[in-house]
Amino acid sequence: MLSVRRQKCTQALLESGLDALLFGTGANLQYISETTEFFWQRSCMKNMPDYCTAYEIPEALAYLDKEGELTIVTIPRNKDKFPGCNVVVSYMDQMEDTLAPIVKGKKIGIGSDQNKWLVETLNAIDPSIETQLAEEIWDDIRCIKDENEIRHMTWLAEFTDEAVMHVVNNFREGMTMREAEDCLMQYGFTHGIDDFSFPPTIGFKRKNQMPVEIPFDYDREQTLTKGTGIAFDIGFMHKGYCSDWGRSLYYGKAPEIVKEGYRALHHGQLNMISKIKPYETNINQLYGYILEGVSEFGYQDYLRFRDSGGLGHQIGIDCHEHPLVNNGVDYVLKPGMIFCSEPKMIYYGIMYMRIEDMILVTEDGAVSLSKFPRDLFEIAAD
Repeated sequence: MLSVRRQKCTQALLESGLDALLFGTGANLQYISETTEFFWQRSCMKNMPDYCTAYEIPEALAYLDKEGELTIVTIPRNKDKFPGCNVVVSYMDQMEDTLAPIVKGKKIGIGSDQNKWLVETLNAIDPSIETQLAEEIWDDIRCIKDENEIRHMTWLAEFTDEAVMHVVNNFREGMTMREAEDCLMQYGFTHGIDDFSFPPTIGFKRKNQMPVEIPFDYDREQTLTKGTGIAFDIGFMHKGYCSDWGRSLYYGKAPEIVKEGYRALHHGQLNMISKIKPYETNINQLYGYILEGVSEFGYQDYLRFRDSGGLGHQIGIDCHEHPLVNNGVDYVLKPGMIFCSEPKMIYYGIMYMRIEDMILVTEDGAVSLSKFPRDLFEIAAD
């Protein structure tokens, strides 16, 4: 009997008019195989045009036909990473021969990962095969997380909170940005984390070091001293899923304008979360709720991206998933969606400020999976 996920994915295939789907090493392969044991190196900016994939040649392939039969073709070292799947062992230079008797039909949907290789290989198997890009075929299914995904991503959010608090507790005068990031990375490694969702940033900027053009261009040898603004942008990856997290802190006594601004930014975030109604609230309304809350403090002019309403993204197997969160996206929120809301402010000459929470849409509203204390801003200097 097919799993619920396999049934949904097969139905999407049937509705597409394609004969089958073939995905290389990437998110769709992980999703359809339902594995959490297969590690693959991902690109965190897959939602961006011309993103780079980490692989040119796949070390695993997923082939799904219209009957819902799934075949995983993979190299020997990964043969036990796909429990419950029909696994065929092959070698990187023999994938074409292995695939030849498996591929049926003349219209095959393929993914973006290793796209050139997939096109060339299918053409070598049968020149009459027509390929069609189908990377987004399961986007609407993937953005609704099931109970197991929600449970694991809740754990990831909690772990990320704990890791950041570990770094905060180890801040010291004279510490470099590089040392702070290494402290975070070592905490993750010693606790069994597989990887990072993207290169972690714990950015140090002192007053009068905040250029207008590039507010987050950091010198990793910058030291932590009184009057330093600290911007966190970090995420961990574990068992195939990602976290994404952001906060700003201040080392020493903060200027009142940024201290109050930080309160305003959190108030806007909480206002947005409180307004979410599943099956009613549209993604393109979320930035407005942030702006509404920030405006109650009179800090709306410091809020970034007011023209586009750029706010964030969904998260799951990939760090940045469909649909993005901005004013141009027309998409109604549904229970099971997990998105990252990352409103930002900038105080030129003083501080760049950000927060980012992973937010779960529930049956009756929404909750932040990120629980890091919202009232923690000033860090006592040594």
